[in-house]
Amino acid sequence: MFSLLKYQRDWLSDNNRFKIELKSRQIGGSVALCFDAVENALSEKCKNLILSTTERQSKEVIDKIYSIFHVFNRVIKFKLPIENKSEIELPNGSRIISLPASPKSVRGYSGHIYLDEFAFHRDAKEIWKSMLPIATRGYKVNIISTPAGKSGKFYEIWQNAEDMGFSRHKVNIYRAISDGFKVNLDEIKRATDPESFAQEYECVFVDENYAYFTYDEIIQIVEDVDYGSEQNAWNGHKLGQFYMGIDIGRRKDLTAFIVAEKINDIFYIRHIENMRNSSFEAQRLRIEELKCIYNPIRICIDEGGLGMQLAEELRLKFSSTVEPIMFSNKVKEEMATNIKKLIDKKNLRIPHHKLLMKHMHAIKKVITTAGNIRYDAESTDEGHGDLFWALALACHAGHSGTGMLSNITTRKRREICELTKGY
Repeated sequence: MFSLLKYQRDWLSDNNRFKIELKSRQIGGSVALCFDAVENALSEKCKNLILSTTERQSKEVIDKIYSIFHVFNRVIKFKLPIENKSEIELPNGSRIISLPASPKSVRGYSGHIYLDEFAFHRDAKEIWKSMLPIATRGYKVNIISTPAGKSGKFYEIWQNAEDMGFSRHKVNIYRAISDGFKVNLDEIKRATDPESFAQEYECVFVDENYAYFTYDEIIQIVEDVDYGSEQNAWNGHKLGQFYMGIDIGRRKDLTAFIVAEKINDIFYIRHIENMRNSSFEAQRLRIEELKCIYNPIRICIDEGGLGMQLAEELRLKFSSTVEPIMFSNKVKEEMATNIKKLIDKKNLRIPHHKLLMKHMHAIKKVITTAGNIRYDAESTDEGHGDLFWALALACHAGHSGTGMLSNITTRKRREICELTKGY
């Protein structure tokens, strides 16, 4: 099931207590990390804590570990552990625990620690601070991640690794391919803008001076919700009011839909979706479906160029619920600034949705030769900042007035939800 490549074997053969790996995306770094924890647990009675970016990813880690145990069991016969959602206990008393990353997960823990995609952990500095007493008691610390700009705790540790006692491993996409990793590099390059390719595949810490939203800012508003292949994070309980933003595309650019729920001045993103190469009729029908599901108070839609006809049709059908927005440099500046203010006040919560995060980070504040300010992103096969503009439109929709639920506390809303179950 597992055939380890040379760079993975190099990681496993490194017996240094502190290890850090800067890696390309999707080359099996987590598999090597899991192998390390399994070997550790089989060698001696110990505890091993693996922290991942989200709960879904922490569950995937447990699945990987069970698969690895089955591989080991072919060679070293032992009683396989009983399956559990977040913890594995071996017959020798060793434990492997897999949890979503948070400072609380680390405090009070004693054992070896593995940090998976550490550059994308929310509260990474606090996690590291909580880990220091553990690291000084002789336990292993293993860190792997793809870079996320020249900021954050992962970047700091990588830059000072030798002084901190870490052995460093770097595996970019070229090293992975030379060691036997199979991938269509031309296809990846066509689908990725040069800056993203440099960061995610060439392991370059991209200078964020030109990014309007740095990765460090974005990560701080990410909740422990990972959509994976799903599109929404709504549990069916309406605690606030819903607003929808739509950025229209037809051929190269995506048509992006984002639904936000506003609770006590905080916007929670509940639905993220995009369509590519879809007819305007298909897009209109999907918008109507989302309108029925979420019943948004207001829908803001990009009416520039391709969006004009669709915006007009929706306006005729849903009247004042739909607000067409004509994008201009001034309008984009107001919307981008509004998102910046929401982030600064911690009044925006997004899921761990990599494309949304990428589209947010792609937005750049550019001063033109005429002295005008422009907010825009490079156009690639993954879009043109479309999900960001859908997000900005949804939040803009939510700034136009409040309803009768705006002053009700979250606790009271939950009580209302419980009382109305079954109606």
